[in-house]
Amino acid sequence: MKNKQALALLFTANGISGFAQGVSMLAIPWYFAQQSLSSRFNLMYAIATFCTLFWGLYAGSLVDRFPRKTVFLTTNITEGTVVLAIAAIGFWQQALPWYLVILVFGVTIFGYQIHYPNLYAFAQEITKKGNYQRVTSLLEIVGQSTNVGAGLLAALLLEGLDWQQTLRLGSLEIPLSLHIPRWTIWEIFALDGATYFVSSCLIALIRYVPQTQFEIEVGNVFKRIRTGITFLQQNRTVLIFGLLSYSVFVVVLVELHAVAPIYITNHLQQGGGVLGTMEVLYAMGALSAGVGVRWLFRSKQVVKAVILLMMLAVFSLGVLAFTQSVVIFLGVGLLIGFSNSGIRILRVAYLFENIPNNIIGRTNSVFSMANIMMRVGFILLFSNAYFSQGSNIVWAYGIMALFVLTALVLLVFQYLKPFLDKDGGSSASSAAVRTRPFPKLKRKPSSRASG
Repeated sequence: MKNKQALALLFTANGISGFAQGVSMLAIPWYFAQQSLSSRFNLMYAIATFCTLFWGLYAGSLVDRFPRKTVFLTTNITEGTVVLAIAAIGFWQQALPWYLVILVFGVTIFGYQIHYPNLYAFAQEITKKGNYQRVTSLLEIVGQSTNVGAGLLAALLLEGLDWQQTLRLGSLEIPLSLHIPRWTIWEIFALDGATYFVSSCLIALIRYVPQTQFEIEVGNVFKRIRTGITFLQQNRTVLIFGLLSYSVFVVVLVELHAVAPIYITNHLQQGGGVLGTMEVLYAMGALSAGVGVRWLFRSKQVVKAVILLMMLAVFSLGVLAFTQSVVIFLGVGLLIGFSNSGIRILRVAYLFENIPNNIIGRTNSVFSMANIMMRVGFILLFSNAYFSQGSNIVWAYGIMALFVLTALVLLVFQYLKPFLDKDGGSSASSAAVRTRPFPKLKRKPSSRASG
């Protein structure tokens, strides 16, 4: 595979910054949950998410307009400066007002809207077409390995650790102890901000040869955005699959930031260690998907594999709506991690195959816009005080399971539609004009194909 060093640096930089980001994004909702301010957090989360609706479209045009390496450096340095400045205020005053904590959350969410489209576009640009599924799997493996570490660290930092034990060797007793103090929110932010600059240094070292040749569109912003929308209108199968396969990702983000902290605190009546452990198990499930999803579904079409994974997600979310068990909650985290990660690997590889590199940033922004609108709706709904009372939060899991089930039914119908049209005779030809067939998964490339 060409550009191996460039890909290695890209994966490493993404992993380092994602590690500390993961700790912060777990710590912030937990910080508000512990102060019984989850409703306020969810409202601010909804507002921040809604604001990214407009930023996301513009961010996609930036990804396709400027060198992806430059975009990475600019965004990392900007975000790192803001987060470190807020951490410095915390160290100076030994406290942070809630709105500055939310600001870090907002900056991170805004950063995601350009970071991930840019990451995938950059990976596509420096990868040969035959290696797309391999690279998307590696991206998932690195990202989820990072999340395992972030979850473990969050579990320690949010609650601290005070362990004491005595080791007996015959008549000799050796006292053992390990004490890790609970970190303040600004100490976590300091770690987060520093990793942005470490990531920037690694990105600056990247040297690569583009594997796709394309012409950069230099028109005004609205014209560039319209190009991406027009492409999706002319490729309806890509549009429909891209939207419906996003449903699990939507509910996973809502669950992690707006639902799980309340579920753990009110319904399970547990502490921050459960949240960190759930994140670790989620990441382990996602990591296993990164390693094995191509092998597990090697003989199936992409849409069939995604349908099966969405069914797993519906089952997992439904279970949490009807149970009250820490063990089941953690086990479901493992299953949802596998489902969401597996869908993302298949989805991204499919988009790489079917969308030209010079407009992939803008088309991803269209999908991101739909994702944001759905998340805003859920977050506003779950910010209602009703869901923060007693065990009412279980209804949130039931609602999310129904949402994914609806997307699943629509995707099944989209998959069956060509067969129904074929039975209908002449309608099949018109459908063929508007849609592309869903491709089968490719086996792992041979060493010759890997270059």
